[in-house]
Amino acid sequence: MTTFIRKLLARKEPAPQPAPGPGAIICTAPCIFTNVLRDIDTGLIILDTIAKKVFFKNKHAIRILEPLAAAHDYQGLYTILCDDLNNLRKPGRTRSRQTIIRYEHRVLGYTVYRIPGDERYVSVLIQDITDRHRLAAIDEASEMMNNISCLFSGIRHEIGNPLNSIKMALTVLQNNLNKYSPEEIDVYFNRISGEISKMEALLKSFKNFSMFETPKTSDVDLAAFFDNLMHLLGADIRNKNVEVNIDLAPGAQRVLVDSRALQHVVMNLFANAIDAMAAVAQPRLTVSSCSRDGVVLLSIADNGCGMSEELKRDIFKPFFTTKPHGSGLGLVISKKMLTQMNCGIELASEKGKGTTFTLILPRSEVKMHRAGA
Repeated sequence: MTTFIRKLLARKEPAPQPAPGPGAIICTAPCIFTNVLRDIDTGLIILDTIAKKVFFKNKHAIRILEPLAAAHDYQGLYTILCDDLNNLRKPGRTRSRQTIIRYEHRVLGYTVYRIPGDERYVSVLIQDITDRHRLAAIDEASEMMNNISCLFSGIRHEIGNPLNSIKMALTVLQNNLNKYSPEEIDVYFNRISGEISKMEALLKSFKNFSMFETPKTSDVDLAAFFDNLMHLLGADIRNKNVEVNIDLAPGAQRVLVDSRALQHVVMNLFANAIDAMAAVAQPRLTVSSCSRDGVVLLSIADNGCGMSEELKRDIFKPFFTTKPHGSGLGLVISKKMLTQMNCGIELASEKGKGTTFTLILPRSEVKMHRAGA
């Protein structure tokens, strides 16, 4: 695409010509790129920042921008793209990240590029992503509902057991209150108190699970995070006979993330791992962490079916899935959430041997401040 744009800028826009007769050549070689760019189904705009005018705008861009009355001339486009254009002036910047514009019920996504070796022109690729955005939102809600269903399954088990223990202890005390010594009664009250504490811990961890729009990062202790998560998911994991090993390095436990977003991501990776180990005789899920260059590497590994090289290339593509009833957006949404928190995700997998997802999380400075206090 960059080569196309560079060749387009190397020539003047041709004057309108009469319709060619039969057998005539439609355009000379330099015009081919113009014709291709004019007809592609991605909106393309090229701005001349010196002359302050729109140098080129293809048909798809005109159609996309038609409802935006303020975005037809250079000044209107510059107003919308101002922040992105200013960021491109920084050394080493050749493109902006994709920006989302909403108007009425439509959603647009655009990226601004600087033409290599030319400070005068910038190109803008713009698309109408309303349908894609809507489908992603629907799947995000679906993923959340799946996670909530999994949570409630665990909650029924984790609250049901303590409640039964409390009920049994109270029944025994009620029938034997006049017979038992104070010491024996105290044993039963301690047991009741312990079961209540278990339910309190469960409810405390459950409050972190909620819908959200913008991640709010804070210091998160991964040891406490996984302790709470296993309270929520423990019953479901045990029912599937999955062995879970959590081994967090002492210097790689505190990270700067949104705990709710991280919970969503980890639950999605756990669910995928459990599915991948469905045919394994001794399914094993291993969570570990290490510290490197100011970040914490959090690895979630399974000994499941693994992935082929082709599958690894496609796994983060929207709507790609190997599950009969999957939507193919679970990992896409997880990656989006991680990106919003300045985190990353890496994949290592071998067919027949298992898969490891590694989350790259910013290390929290809280621990270092305490150590130096």
